Amino acid sequence: MGVIDVYYGVLFSSLPWWLAAPLIELSVLVFGMALDETYVNRTTVLTGAIAVHIHGLVAGDVGLLVGLYADVGLLVGAYGLYAYVVDGYVGDAFRVVAFFLYSPLSVFLVILTAGPTVFGIEPLFVPALALAGYANVRLRGSLPADPYYFGPESEAEFQATVDAESDDALNGTATAGTDGGTPAETDGTPAGSTSTGDGDPD
Repeated sequence: MGVIDVYYGVLFSSLPWWLAAPLIELSVLVFGMALDETYVNRTTVLTGAIAVHIHGLVAGDVGLLVGLYADVGLLVGAYGLYAYVVDGYVGDAFRVVAFFLYSPLSVFLVILTAGPTVFGIEPLFVPALALAGYANVRLRGSLPADPYYFGPESEAEFQATVDAESDDALNGTATAGTDGGTPAETDGTPAGSTSTGDGDPD
């Protein structure tokens, strides 16, 4: 028997599935928070949706509400990831959805209550989101600073940043072109010109 046949792994693969799956899901949620070093940001929607999909793969199936929750989270999260990459502005609708519906606590409670279903629908889905939303409001009120970051606070701020970067790029190009030009002569005569006044008038 070779070494590969008896290797059981040193991380998640060596753990029982009921312990490895929650650890993987938790790692995905923590990764989303670490990208902007905040509890909720433009990427936590996507990482939360991925964590729910991981739960669905491990569980074998999920109910209607959790399935829609995970799929919508992927779409909204893809937009959030794009905004994160370009450091773009996201509107109030995205901010509300991210903070109240797809915060790490919201995702955790959705996964925790996703098991029991009645006619294919999770009866604890809505109470879980309501409880998470209430907890998020209390958390925001108890902290000295807002537990979220969504990039530029307005479209005007985002546009000003884009314009400033464009101006810096244009100024850099102009400076490079000036530095590469032919310098003038030290006596004030433009470079490349020749004197014709030294000849004999006769």
